[in-house]
Amino acid sequence: MRLIAAVLLSLFVIMSSLPLPSHACTEVRIKAKDGSIVVGRSMEFAQEINSDVILQPKGQTNVSELPGGKKGIEWTSKYGVLYLNGFGLDLAVDGMNEAGLGLGALFFPGEAQYQEMKADTSQTITINDLPLYILQNFGALDEIKEALPSLNVVGIKTPQMGGIIVPAHFSVYDKTGKGIIIEYTKAGLNIYDSIGVMTNSPEYSWHLTNIKNYVELTAEGAEPIVIDGVSFAATGQGSGLMGIPGDPTPPARFIRAGAMAYLAENPGDAAGALTLAMHIMNTVDIPLGTVRDFSDNKSFGDYTQWVVGRDLTNGVLYFRTYNNMTLRSIDMK
Repeated sequence: MRLIAAVLLSLFVIMSSLPLPSHACTEVRIKAKDGSIVVGRSMEFAQEINSDVILQPKGQTNVSELPGGKKGIEWTSKYGVLYLNGFGLDLAVDGMNEAGLGLGALFFPGEAQYQEMKADTSQTITINDLPLYILQNFGALDEIKEALPSLNVVGIKTPQMGGIIVPAHFSVYDKTGKGIIIEYTKAGLNIYDSIGVMTNSPEYSWHLTNIKNYVELTAEGAEPIVIDGVSFAATGQGSGLMGIPGDPTPPARFIRAGAMAYLAENPGDAAGALTLAMHIMNTVDIPLGTVRDFSDNKSFGDYTQWVVGRDLTNGVLYFRTYNNMTLRSIDMK
C-alpha cells in the first residue's frame, strides 16, 4: 500500500525482538454524562513492534498488495486518519478518523480464518490493509456493515512477525458510542454489536455468554451474616467484587475491564471519561516478565507496550508507553 504525506512520531519501547505473537490486548468504551465518547485500549506484545503515530490527510491513493504479487482493491481515502502502526508497516493497529470513527485491531489467535482469494481481485484486500481501509473510507457503522460482505478479505504472511498470517479481529466505534465487532472465522464474516469491551480469543459470542458466570458482581459490599448469634462482616471494602478474575488471560480481562466500566461512577465529560479509561487500563496492565513462555530455551512473554485513549468526540488521540507513563496527545484538528 502506498501512503503519502504521513507525519511520524515514534513510540519507543524496550523488549527483545523475538518474532513471537501476542495474546493480550484489552479495549473498553466509556460514555460520559455529556455524551462524550472515549475508548481506552492497551497493546500487549512479546515482540517489540516499534509503533509510530501517523497523522495523514484525506486524498491518499492506495492499493492492497496481495499474495503472489497480485493487486487488490484500489481506493482514494475520503477521511484524514490518525493511527498507530506496527513494524514500520502501513498497518493501522489502532486509530481514528476525522469523522469520529475509531478502530482497534486486536489479536485473535486460534480463531481467525480468512477467505480464499477470488479470481477477480478488484474487491480483494488483505487483513493487514483492512483496518486502514475502514478508517479511510467510512464515517458510519452502517456503511461498514453494508460494505464488508462484498469485500474478499484474505490473509497474507507478515515477515516482520516471523512470517505468520496475523490473526486479528476488530472493534469500531462511532461518535455516539455505538460499536461493532468484526471477526472472520471458519463460519465466515461475523459482525456483532459491541457491549463496550473487547479482548482476544475466543470468539466475541463466547465472551458474551461467559458474562453469565459473573452476574453477581457488584460495587456494593456484602451484608454481614450471623452464625449462632455471632455477626461476621466482610473484611474491608470491595466484597461485592469477590470472584472477579484477576489473571491476564483474555476471558479474565474481558470480565474485569467490563465490570469496572459498568460499575464505575459515570464521568461528566471527555476529560473524566479519559481518566476512567486509563484507570481501567491500569487494572489489566502486564508488567514485563510477569507473563512468560519458553521456546528454544528462551523466555518470552507479553507486556503492555503502550496504551491509547481515543477521544472520538473531540478528535484527540492520547497515548503512553511502557517506559514513559506520561499521557501525551495529538489533536486531529
